[in-house]
Amino acid sequence: MTTKLDPKFTNLLNDTAAKLQTLDVAGRVLETAAPALLACANEIARQLTEFTSALAVAQEEKFSADFAEKEAAILARDLAAAEKAAEKARVLAEREAAKLAAAEAKIKAMEEKEAARLAKEQAAAEKAAERARLEAEREAERKAAAEAKFKAMEEREAAILARDQAAAEKAAEKARLQAEREAAKLAAAEAKIKAMQEKEAARLAKEQAAAEKAAERARLEAEREAERKAAAEAKERERLERETAREAEREAARKELEAMKAAAAALKAKQEADNAAHRRAEEEGRARREAALAKARAEQEAKMRARQAASLAILAAEKAALKAAKA
Repeated sequence: MTTKLDPKFTNLLNDTAAKLQTLDVAGRVLETAAPALLACANEIARQLTEFTSALAVAQEEKFSADFAEKEAAILARDLAAAEKAAEKARVLAEREAAKLAAAEAKIKAMEEKEAARLAKEQAAAEKAAERARLEAEREAERKAAAEAKFKAMEEREAAILARDQAAAEKAAEKARLQAEREAAKLAAAEAKIKAMQEKEAARLAKEQAAAEKAAERARLEAEREAERKAAAEAKERERLERETAREAEREAARKELEAMKAAAAALKAKQEADNAAHRRAEEEGRARREAALAKARAEQEAKMRARQAASLAILAAEKAALKAAKA
C-alpha cells in the first residue's frame, strides 16, 4: 500500500509531533522508564517536525521547478510565435512596400495625365466662362431694361391707384358729411319732439291738478252747484277735444320722426351700397391690373428662361464638341 504525499498526511505528521511533545506517561509506565520515553518522544517529535518541514521545502522546490519549466516552455512557444509573426510581417511589409511603390508610380503617371487633361479643360472652361460672362452681361442689360419698363408700369399703376384712392376718400368724406348733416337734422327733430313732449307733460300735469281740484270742488258743491254741472261737463268735453287734437299732433310728429329715421336709414343703405359698388369696382380694377402685371412678369420670365435655356444649350454643345475633339 502506498501513502500519498498530500496536505492530509502533512497535517497528520504535525498533529503526531504535537501529541508526542505533550505526551503524559505519569502513572502509566515505570517512573524509571518515563524520562527515557519522554526524551525519545521529544526526539521523534523533533524529527517529525524537521521531516514535515523538509517535505514542505521539497514540495515548494518541486512546484517552483515545475512552474519555471512551464514558464520556460510558454516563453519559448511565445518567442517562436513572435519570431514567426515578425518574419511574416517583414515579408508582408516588403510586399506592401513593393505594391505601394508600384501604386505611387501608377498614381503619379495618372496625376500627370490628369493634370494635362485638367489644364486643357481649364483653358476650355475659361473660354466658355468668358463667353458666359459676356452673355450674362448682355442678359443683365436686357433684364435691367425689362425691370425699368416693369418699374415704370408699376409706377403708372401706383399713380392710378393713388388717384382712385383719392377719389374714394373724397366720396367717403362727402358721404360722411352728408351723414353728419342728416344726423344733425335727426337730432334736432328729436330734440324738438322731446321739448314738445316735456311741454305737453307739464301742461297735462297742470291740467290734471286743476281737474282734480275742480272735481273736488264739484263734489263738495254738487248739490249747491247743479246748474254749473253742465258748464263743467262742457269744459271737460272741450278739454277732451284739445287732448285729442294734441294727441293727433303728437302722432303726426312721431310719424314725421319715423319718416326722417327711415330716410336716414335709406340714405345710409344707399351710401353703403355705393361704397360696396365702389369697392367692387376698385377690386375689379386692381384684379385687372394685377392680372396684367402677372402676365407681363410671366412673359418676361418666359423670355428670360428661353434665353437661359438657349445659352445652356450653346454651352452644352460647345462642351460636347470639346469632348468629341479631345476623344
